[in-house]
Amino acid sequence: MERVLIVSANMGQGHNATGRALEDAIRRRWPDATVRWINALERLGPGFEGLFQRIYVANVESVPWLYEFFYAAIWRIPWFAAASRWFTASWCGRRLAKPVAEFAPDLVVSTYPMGTAGLAWLRRKGKLSVPIGAWVSDFAPHPFWVYGAADLTMVMHDVAVAPALRSSPSAHVGVSAPPVRAVFRPGDQTAARQELELPPDAFVPLVSCGSLGFGEIETTVRELLAADPSVVPVAICGRNDAVAARLRALDEPRLRVVGWTDRPELYTLAADVVVTNAGGATSLEALACGRPVLMHQPIAAHGKANARLMAAAGLALVSTKDGELAETVRGLLAEPERLKEMAEAVARHCETATPLEEALESLVSAPLNPPTQRLRPEDALFVHVATPEVPQQVGAVLVFDPKADGTPVTRADAEHLLAATPGLRTRLLPGSGLWRARWQEDPGRTSAEVLTSVRVGPDAPLDEALTREMDAFFSDPVSPEHPVRARLVTGIEGEQGALLIALHHAASDGIAVISALVGQTRGKEPLVPAAAPRRRGWGERVAGPLRAVLGRFARPGWHRLERPPGSADGSGAAEFARSKSGSGAGARGGAAEPVRGAGPRGGAAELARGVWALARAGAAPRVRWDKRIDSPRRHFARAHLSAPEVRKAARRAGVPTTNLVLALVAEALHRELGATAPEQLRVLIPMSVRDTGTFRQLGNHTGAASVDLPTGAMSLTERVRKTDRMLSGQVDRGAPRAGNAVVRVLGILPPALHRRAAKLVYRGTWFSVIASVLPGARSPVVLNGALVRTVYPVLSLAPGVPVAVGIMTWADRFTICITVPAGQEARGDRLAAAVVEAFGRL
Repeated sequence: MERVLIVSANMGQGHNATGRALEDAIRRRWPDATVRWINALERLGPGFEGLFQRIYVANVESVPWLYEFFYAAIWRIPWFAAASRWFTASWCGRRLAKPVAEFAPDLVVSTYPMGTAGLAWLRRKGKLSVPIGAWVSDFAPHPFWVYGAADLTMVMHDVAVAPALRSSPSAHVGVSAPPVRAVFRPGDQTAARQELELPPDAFVPLVSCGSLGFGEIETTVRELLAADPSVVPVAICGRNDAVAARLRALDEPRLRVVGWTDRPELYTLAADVVVTNAGGATSLEALACGRPVLMHQPIAAHGKANARLMAAAGLALVSTKDGELAETVRGLLAEPERLKEMAEAVARHCETATPLEEALESLVSAPLNPPTQRLRPEDALFVHVATPEVPQQVGAVLVFDPKADGTPVTRADAEHLLAATPGLRTRLLPGSGLWRARWQEDPGRTSAEVLTSVRVGPDAPLDEALTREMDAFFSDPVSPEHPVRARLVTGIEGEQGALLIALHHAASDGIAVISALVGQTRGKEPLVPAAAPRRRGWGERVAGPLRAVLGRFARPGWHRLERPPGSADGSGAAEFARSKSGSGAGARGGAAEPVRGAGPRGGAAELARGVWALARAGAAPRVRWDKRIDSPRRHFARAHLSAPEVRKAARRAGVPTTNLVLALVAEALHRELGATAPEQLRVLIPMSVRDTGTFRQLGNHTGAASVDLPTGAMSLTERVRKTDRMLSGQVDRGAPRAGNAVVRVLGILPPALHRRAAKLVYRGTWFSVIASVLPGARSPVVLNGALVRTVYPVLSLAPGVPVAVGIMTWADRFTICITVPAGQEARGDRLAAAVVEAFGRL
């Protein structure tokens, strides 16, 4: 490390105090480094530094209501905050560009929000590629403090992390030890009092209102004097000589008045508490010395925000009205244990927070904070429709046989497999207000971090253990911050094992998940993210998706919806050939047939037919069953069918296997609903629209056929024929790709409208059940010697949709996994059993 740049500002002394603490840490870590300072306000132009200082002082002392209004606006009015941040960053960035380039630093740290804004602008413009660290010297970060383009943003406590991420969800946020000079540390209170000639047994509150001496210090001191005769206040007035003179004029023998001092650490050590009204550097110095804080009549805006967070952290008590401070002090004198508890909370915070040198080392050694990218509309849909009760997570359950030596699958095996999971190193940023949903790479995340282990045995029955663990694991939803979770279950009879994987549906679709996991066992390259979209004007944003949609419809050779080339078991080309010859799918292709366009005109016509089919369907037929979903807790019922027997039955019936299995689902729904079963039940059937250009990409590449499955009274043979006819008709009309096109075109809408439209289209008004048939692996899949015997696909519910049926071809079986809300376990179990029973009758 040769050159380090510190960006601060002369706005009081708090920002510079933080900068000096960082400089000390830098010199301890890299003694030979050249350190240079930049005053961000001075760089804005002639006169701006003095102007900003006068505005700040006037806001705090004369028009605090105006300061409060501005502070509230940057939190509550998204467009105002965005515009203000953009203007500030652009202005400061341009002014900092030259001095930063001239110094050519190896590391930049900022202690002032406008400086951080300017550095972030330089990063986004490609003009600053070295690590950028920002230390938020206020206890409560506000939107001008936090920028995702900074590589590390250090806040002052765990409770400040959430507000920081609310300001900028893509920021990399850590918790710093108080950034103060090394002289501020716990020490001997008795010795400090002796040196300052303070009574050893008195209750000493240190009154400090920063270098500018803000606030009603005289009123504060009078309250402290009135609290109890044992109280000996020490007032540090900074450079405010007028206040110091007025305090001395009180002629109070217990009061000690101090003007500007270069030994504030000694006074802090001598005190029992520090009384302040801002919550900036003075409070941090108090915490570093192990002293709790009393926030009395905090100044407007950031002062009040600091007070709220410090109180929430248990480090401070807040008094806002005249007389409350005296009452607070009397309470502490009457209950000394309370003061002791606060001091212990301060000590715990300082022990667990990251030391400055360690944070600097992490900043230098870690990768730069990656930029964010917009989520594709197909992926953003599942961010927008998720609710606490209906999270959008999908997954898979892999059941392993023991290895040849009789040992079960290990945690190391599971970590190796999980390393290929789509979304593992992804953070989802849901967006709000003016901001679209985005995603960001988290390069440091590993499979070991997302994997937990549980041993349920020895020799626990497989079905019982799997049901219990699945219901518990998948009832705890993933979060956008951590969109992948996994659990390895061992101790199952016969040394079997199971790996449960859950991921946010916005991270990828089922085909990508299975393809990635199978590919990992066979040494294939991992899936790749879709190319980041370049910035476009409004006209191109509208025209681009439309051109893409029409272009996909116009391609001369769309691939098979059921299993695109390069499928999970690597047999896509052969499978596609079989479907063309009719040997695998029956006489007619139906849902399994390759869909072909006929040039641009044919593609546009097919898109129009598909959209018309979707529009004409209208609301779903009414179903009389319990639709309540009042928690994320779920139950998963499982079953499986013999794959060779299913294919034989499909050939006999002259229908694709997909359509046959969905007919069995329709029969099970008829049995479940009984006499109340409608003639038709609307089922949303996701289908892949991947082609050779997208098959190896992460994300959702699916459309959907909204099909009214026949659920009225009829023979099973008739139900199979009707199901085949309805599914084939939807595919022939281009419904899956039309559904995908609609979702993509919805992405043109402004963010707020896009979120509302997504919630409108993906709910129980339009369909009553979700059912998906996923391609799996026909040939054996082995993980480090352990055969993957079975894989169950896990689907999420939708708002108002209480049943989801996942079906997958895996080796010698079709696996079935039915998702229902907790409390409706019996329904799920009956449906799974009814599918098996119906196939037996067929």
